Amino acid sequence: MTDYLIKNAILVDGSGSLPFSGDLAIRGARIHQIGRIENREARVTIDAAGKVLAPGFIDMHSHSDLLLANGRPLAHKIAQGVTTEVIGQDGISAAPLTPESMTHMADIIEPLAGKLKREWRAWDMKGFLSALTHVGIQTNAVTLTGHCNLRLAVVGYKMAAASPEELRRMQALLAQSFDQGSYGLSVGLIYPPSSYSNTPEIVALGETVSRYDRILVAHIRDEQDGLMGALEEMITVGRLSGCRVHISHLKCMGRRNWGKMAQVLERLDRALQEGVRVSFDQYPYDASSTTLALLLPGWAMEGGWEGFRHRVADPAVRREVLAGIKEAIDNRGGPASIRIASVPVGEGRALAGKDIGAIADAWRVPPAETVYRILCEAQLRVIAIYHAMSSQDVELAMKHRLHSVGSDGVLGDHPHPRAYGTFPRIIGRFHAAKGLFPLEEAIRKMTSWPAEIMRISNRGILADGRFADLVIFDPNEFIDRADYDHPTQAPAGLDWVFINGEPVLKKGQPFEDVFSGHVLVPGP
Repeated sequence: MTDYLIKNAILVDGSGSLPFSGDLAIRGARIHQIGRIENREARVTIDAAGKVLAPGFIDMHSHSDLLLANGRPLAHKIAQGVTTEVIGQDGISAAPLTPESMTHMADIIEPLAGKLKREWRAWDMKGFLSALTHVGIQTNAVTLTGHCNLRLAVVGYKMAAASPEELRRMQALLAQSFDQGSYGLSVGLIYPPSSYSNTPEIVALGETVSRYDRILVAHIRDEQDGLMGALEEMITVGRLSGCRVHISHLKCMGRRNWGKMAQVLERLDRALQEGVRVSFDQYPYDASSTTLALLLPGWAMEGGWEGFRHRVADPAVRREVLAGIKEAIDNRGGPASIRIASVPVGEGRALAGKDIGAIADAWRVPPAETVYRILCEAQLRVIAIYHAMSSQDVELAMKHRLHSVGSDGVLGDHPHPRAYGTFPRIIGRFHAAKGLFPLEEAIRKMTSWPAEIMRISNRGILADGRFADLVIFDPNEFIDRADYDHPTQAPAGLDWVFINGEPVLKKGQPFEDVFSGHVLVPGP
């Protein structure tokens, strides 16, 4: 017997083909039949007349690593129609860990992914993925191996080039993680200690990625004035190593760089013509969100919080750090353009939602000193929102054929609205309201294309035998409602979400007790 029969839907199958009317049957975890289905008994029949039925959305850039490890319901993702998340981003993953790297990795990952409720332990990739399976997860999970993890395990938190022997050890650790289920390598070349690497190191690791036919996902080294050089570095890595390269959250940061997106996209097109396999993701907003510590000079972060704390005890060093913070604030649009999203400890939690300019005025200290104080109070564990992008650049990239969708969402007291609104925003605002692309192309960017980029089998397309990761939504009402002042508002217009054949949302309400997600590993 069919478990669920969805009747009279507008099917958008994820391939980019035109929508068509029809029915879809689910048996167990998979799609059993598509077409006109008559005289079929089903446990549950859903009349989807006037509604769109599409594959579940794949979030190409997620920081849900520890939320998943904690067995937490992901209502903010389910309410957007997300059924699969790609975690381990920006060079930062929950595995592999060593006894020496655990404390540093906790300091790096917890501001982005929440606090781990269990005790940190030195698990390898197999151990971490087993832990996710044991606790039960709500969405499917695909993980990358973080470059920071490799460096901390082998080189340590040092601003130094890896030796040939250290490179071999990092390659071996990366290969082990691939053997244990990782889909690729992520680098965060703007975040210490990943930022302490040089191009030959990334090429060497890319060779291991290429040997396993996995993917290298990159937060490039500079998204501001050095954008084109940073992009060229990753194209060089792809060319010399032979690996596939995916650029995370493509953007042009800082007013001086607005309008460069056409040049960026032209360079990516040329790279394809040159034989370098490239792709990118992007969130549909003109503000970014990451650590406030990104405003610090990279050298000041060597050794993590303890290294920073001891270094700035020297007044001369502290003055140099403050000068670096001031320059970074100016490059990102000034103090009023930087808003605190979360401060996990101390009195600083009350600052969430306020911008650096307003805080500086209230404290009667310069903005650089304000940032410094906030970071020291929270031991660097602060997330901020940076309003420093052009909406025209965002839309130009969004229309490109290589574009896929990643939320890059981080929770907190006053998070970026992308954590709650990315996927409905693509459809409700950029398809329906602005007409940037037809519905079938919007769906392709969030389903089959990310599945193809990541080599996720049997998902991203509506077809017989594929896993039943599905969304049903009203095409006239599906839209985001979260904004910068009210960032946690749920979207409207989503009726049903299925993950592996089980409903996890009905009539817009996520089920917090259904954990039907699978830990996905490469293969057929």
